[in-house]
Amino acid sequence: MNKRTRKIAASAALATMAASLVACQTGGMMPMQPGAQVGNPQLGAMSAARPNATSQAKAQKIAAARARGLNYIPGEYVVKFKPGASAQAAFSQSGVRAMGLTPTKAIGNPAMGMSLVTVSGARAASTNDQQALAALRSNPAIEFAEPNYIMTLNKPIISNEPIPVSQPDAFTPNDPLNDKVYGLKLTQAPQGWAIEKGKPNTVIAIVDTGVDPNHPDLAPKLLKGYDVVKDSTDMADPQGHGTHCAGTAAAATNNGIGVAGFAPDVKILPVRVLGDDGSGSYADVANGIIWAADNGANVISMSLGGPSNSAVITNAVKHALSKGALLVAAAGNDGNNKPGYPAAITGVLAVGASDVNDKIARFSQFGPHLSVAAPGVNIMSTFPTTPSGMPGKDYGAISGTSMATPAVAGLAALVRSKYPNLSPAAVKAHIEATADDKGTPGFDPYFGHGRINVYKALSTPPAGR
Repeated sequence: MNKRTRKIAASAALATMAASLVACQTGGMMPMQPGAQVGNPQLGAMSAARPNATSQAKAQKIAAARARGLNYIPGEYVVKFKPGASAQAAFSQSGVRAMGLTPTKAIGNPAMGMSLVTVSGARAASTNDQQALAALRSNPAIEFAEPNYIMTLNKPIISNEPIPVSQPDAFTPNDPLNDKVYGLKLTQAPQGWAIEKGKPNTVIAIVDTGVDPNHPDLAPKLLKGYDVVKDSTDMADPQGHGTHCAGTAAAATNNGIGVAGFAPDVKILPVRVLGDDGSGSYADVANGIIWAADNGANVISMSLGGPSNSAVITNAVKHALSKGALLVAAAGNDGNNKPGYPAAITGVLAVGASDVNDKIARFSQFGPHLSVAAPGVNIMSTFPTTPSGMPGKDYGAISGTSMATPAVAGLAALVRSKYPNLSPAAVKAHIEATADDKGTPGFDPYFGHGRINVYKALSTPPAGR
């Protein structure tokens, strides 16, 4: 080991290796839980995540709304114009104009017709949100209007359970912390890598809190992403959740440091949609999904979700599917049978969490919309190399359906690499068909079609092949 490697291993062992928590609990209307060598030229001029005026303004609005017990940002709304309608026509109507409502920013491609609408000037403080929404919804040029809801990454739950350790075998890569990445062995990922490790032109988007561009297990894999919160191409992850998910999906593998990811040779596209404290808005998450799809993502990993559906999120999901991207989303951590969104949206691959003994995690939400389960308890992966919202630096273990989701996203990227012409629906069906049946025989609401098996997914031809 060189000095850097020893430092990372020691830091993981002493500071974070025993840390375990359940991340990304859901609550409220639709809270969202929830790219090396250092200096890789692909990253461009990426800087530390210093808040800019845009991100500070957003954070202040969200903090003020939450202080009032609101689950939406007052004076902000999301609309979609009907085909052929113009924003100018829609907002020239007297009722809308009198309330000071103004379209301020397109959500996604302007051709999609979705926009963030705000109340301008001094009227913002006195605006009645229900009246504003009623005015927008009665406008003949507008297809839908909804509040710009707040999405939050709730406080993690700490656990003192030991991190499972798996015994090495002939397939085990040389990453020194891999004995604590039990999910790879359980799903036969190393055997699957003998068939397919992923193609460099296959891209997983991590739509989350960002990704640490300086982490040595991630930097070689990163493409230049987008920070929706700051409206910037600079990338960092002050919260840490997205960095952990990125490592599970596609950390550099067999490189003698840290951990291995499920898709060793694919690229990572970081898309930051939640702020430093894990809070964000529907508009930003929808923007992130659309941006990822429009910028080459084959798989979009979304370790976020909540109990209520949303028209803007549904439209973003439909757009991504139309671009050929498979969306993989966390089922949620409330441990009940209530559907979480976007996981329950048609076409999305919904993921539950299981443990080292192939038992469903106590926190994993379940229901008829669930596709598969994957290891999500005490998952060792990458943490930011600087202090963040995670319980340590460099590496550590946390729990949640958030941690199971990037494992499935990694598998989806491997399947897309091996069978590049498969549609998102076909990739989803293939992962479901090759899962190991767990729980009640056949489909059940806790495991869905079963716990993923990487080797079976790569060694079994898809239906019709």
